[in-house]
Amino acid sequence: MSDTGGGHRSVSEALAEGLRALYGAAVEPRIVDAFIQYAPFPLNRSPALYPYMVKPALVPFYARAWHFANHPRRARQLVYLFWPWVRQRIARLFAENPADVIVSVHPLFNDVTLRYWMKAPRRVPFVIVICDIGSIHALWCANADLVIAPHEGARRRAIACGVPPERVVVTGFPIRLRFREVRGRPKAFWRAQLGWRPDLPTVLVMGGGEGMGKVFENARAVAEAGLPLQLAVVAGRNERLRRRLEAVDWPVPTYIYGFVRTIPEMMAAADVIVTKAGPNTIAEALAVGRPMILTHYLPGQEEGNVDYVVQGGAGRYAPKPEQVKEVVREWLSRPEVLTSFAQRAAAMGYPDAALDAARWIWEIAQRGAS
Repeated sequence: MSDTGGGHRSVSEALAEGLRALYGAAVEPRIVDAFIQYAPFPLNRSPALYPYMVKPALVPFYARAWHFANHPRRARQLVYLFWPWVRQRIARLFAENPADVIVSVHPLFNDVTLRYWMKAPRRVPFVIVICDIGSIHALWCANADLVIAPHEGARRRAIACGVPPERVVVTGFPIRLRFREVRGRPKAFWRAQLGWRPDLPTVLVMGGGEGMGKVFENARAVAEAGLPLQLAVVAGRNERLRRRLEAVDWPVPTYIYGFVRTIPEMMAAADVIVTKAGPNTIAEALAVGRPMILTHYLPGQEEGNVDYVVQGGAGRYAPKPEQVKEVVREWLSRPEVLTSFAQRAAAMGYPDAALDAARWIWEIAQRGAS
């Protein structure tokens, strides 16, 4: 994996959690940030540079690069250009981390890994876990021993890119087991656990782990909707945003957080989630059956996520704070509409995805490379 965005680590941790839950001491999951620990300069700076690469001024260039590479042959040609530069580092990575199965949760590692093992005397089984939802880049679709897809549409995309159908399975998008566990209790229980008002409709506003997008503006719009509600806002690692939020005299009960580990409980306590269209957050919200108002997306990489949620009937797209306010008013004033969106969200969720993916990974490890 690599920390280019928070999602790759989250999926890695969810898979490790699923493996330990099913197989205990019989398995040793090891998470390796291949960019930081093994890539040559400047690739080893990618995790630190990523937040700057997706800032508004650079997003158009990022999106053009994403689309340019999103073709099976072109993607592999671009990756192979780097092969002479990285092959020694790839060899060291696998020499220092001997394994019975290798799992990739990052698209840039897939083809170079396969190229390395093509010439190795003993090939280790290789599994790719696709960590996108709506926009499945061609780099995910390498011909590994197994490709784990988040839904049937992603499976079809992998097959269209050349992966044999028998090597692609659907488990859902792997998320932490806590999202599976919080589903069994009512919202009021989790609100009480969090110190929120149990009796008030609740809107959770997020911007991913980095607090990206118009989190402040969207929170203000919800608070000014003129409805009896309470608001929880997660600023993530964005300390400047957190301080700005804490300085406001909010007109409704409001709870401000920085980076937290209680997102499963917060989502389970909420009626509505206002968030960017990141794949992890979407998968988590669907797993607990909470409808979403998607406020923005990263062009290219997250474009299809909006369509996936909206076309599935699990949420709305509202890029302007005033639109967020109107959707919140509609949903909270018409409970039957909110319930319908919540039911469709729950139907799209895969709360057992980490366990199902772990079972496939274990089976591939036992079977060996094909």
